[in-house]
Amino acid sequence: MRDLRYMAFSPRYLVVVNLILLALAAYSASAIVGTALAARYIQPPEVEIGAPPAPIPEQASKPASYYALIDKRDIFNSAKPEAAAAPVETPAPTQLRLKLWGVALQEGSDAYCVIEDEKKRTQGVYKIDDEVPGGATVKTVEWNRVVLLNGGQEEILELQDSSKPMSGVAAAVRSVAASQQPAAAAVTGVKMVSEDEYVVDRSEVDNALQNMSQLFTQIRAVPHFEGGESTGFRLFAIRRGSLFDKIGLKNGDIIRNINSQPMNDPTKALAMLEELRNVSDLTVQVTRNRQDKTLSYSVK
Repeated sequence: MRDLRYMAFSPRYLVVVNLILLALAAYSASAIVGTALAARYIQPPEVEIGAPPAPIPEQASKPASYYALIDKRDIFNSAKPEAAAAPVETPAPTQLRLKLWGVALQEGSDAYCVIEDEKKRTQGVYKIDDEVPGGATVKTVEWNRVVLLNGGQEEILELQDSSKPMSGVAAAVRSVAASQQPAAAAVTGVKMVSEDEYVVDRSEVDNALQNMSQLFTQIRAVPHFEGGESTGFRLFAIRRGSLFDKIGLKNGDIIRNINSQPMNDPTKALAMLEELRNVSDLTVQVTRNRQDKTLSYSVK
């Protein structure tokens, strides 16, 4: 094997290598000359520099209330905050010459109210949507007031103060009891003939009808409903020793009929109370402990 140190290149290869080196040298020289000529003869572009902007004026410090919105709103939550609810205006008291003497409420059934026309001194029983004296209509019946709709505006008729005198069936159907009840007056004009028969002194009846406000602090009555229909009045809170106690009525009794007249409407109860001044015999049909019973009274 021959030693590579003494290997000789062919003259053809040397010529090619020399040409390549000359070409690279010429290209480099032309690039240098072009750059030098461009820097000497090509003018740089003109640049206009405007005036600097006016300095930003320093703002005065603001109170802490100015930044309260940052604390109120969550800057990491872009949800729109809920709008504040509009304040509810309380209806004004009615200017109509009316008095509310009583209400009768029953869940899921009709509600009644007893309203007096102060001009005519007459009372009436009204339900929702009924027209009352003065042209207003009953919108809602609540436990201590009635909301009237008068000329498109809501007005309030408050329940009559229980310390003022009452008359008619207003106290009988009033379902809101007074917080303090006076002691029942002694009743001496009632005589028990048998378990279901009584004799009542006429003077006792007249005295009771003249003092209705005191009489009906001794008893409470609310409408009784069966199958969604009014079938009478249920009695409760009967004071011991009162007239109602002496004539044999008991707590929980349901008055169905008086003198064969069904007590399924407060207006009928109102008419019956007015007739008590003239009747001599009275029969009251009640349901007691799910048993029907007839109580008989003779007024002398």
